[in-house]
Amino acid sequence: MPSAKTLQAQDDAETRRPKRIADQVADQILEKISDGIFLPGDRLPGERQLAESMSVSRVSVRAALQKLKTRGYLRAVQGGGTEILSSTGIDMDTAMTDLVRDSITNLRDLQEIRCTLETWAARRAAINASDEDIKLLRMAYRQAHDPRRAAKYRADDDHRLHMMIGRATGSIIYYHVMKMLHDVLQAALNEIRFNGMVGPTFDRMVQEHHRDIIEAIAAHDPDAAEKAMSNHLQAVIDFFKTASDKQAT
Repeated sequence: MPSAKTLQAQDDAETRRPKRIADQVADQILEKISDGIFLPGDRLPGERQLAESMSVSRVSVRAALQKLKTRGYLRAVQGGGTEILSSTGIDMDTAMTDLVRDSITNLRDLQEIRCTLETWAARRAAINASDEDIKLLRMAYRQAHDPRRAAKYRADDDHRLHMMIGRATGSIIYYHVMKMLHDVLQAALNEIRFNGMVGPTFDRMVQEHHRDIIEAIAAHDPDAAEKAMSNHLQAVIDFFKTASDKQAT
């Protein structure tokens, strides 16, 4: 049996051993995710572009991407490409979705937690948002509430707008947390067919709320932004409670 001294020597040798090129590439991608250069939901550049930017071969890039997919950081996208799945490598979405899908109480709890976090985000965004952030928010608003846009895109457009507010906070931690919560919440609402409960009245209410939030952020008014977000999410929670209670009877 190897002695403790021998084992320590082996560990030291392993630490000094140069990393494979693919491992170095994987580390660089993870560093960009941690720094907020790549965010959950973003698509990575193609293999060739990554290889050129890192001065490595496409074979090394391909091996690095496969490693990160196996560890839960990335996933292949239908039609080609690779998407950032997680900043932690832990797939919490499925487990949490099961919890909220099977319990209206858990779903309401998640909505209330989201309300607390997003009111903080609206306030922080009003303080930190750049001109570019505000431009992107207004673009997301116009797309989300374009009357010519098909209703099937409603959830994705709403998600994108709220995540743009997350970007404007300047907090990578907040962005990663909210990406997971939004994905879980949307999956659960799809399960109970929440989109079938909404209609023109709900859409008009959301549009007015979104406008108030964005204009408060654009005016760099933290108090108004926080209040507008709180009003919006509390109204959505109240609407959901009423609609789900009706479904249950």
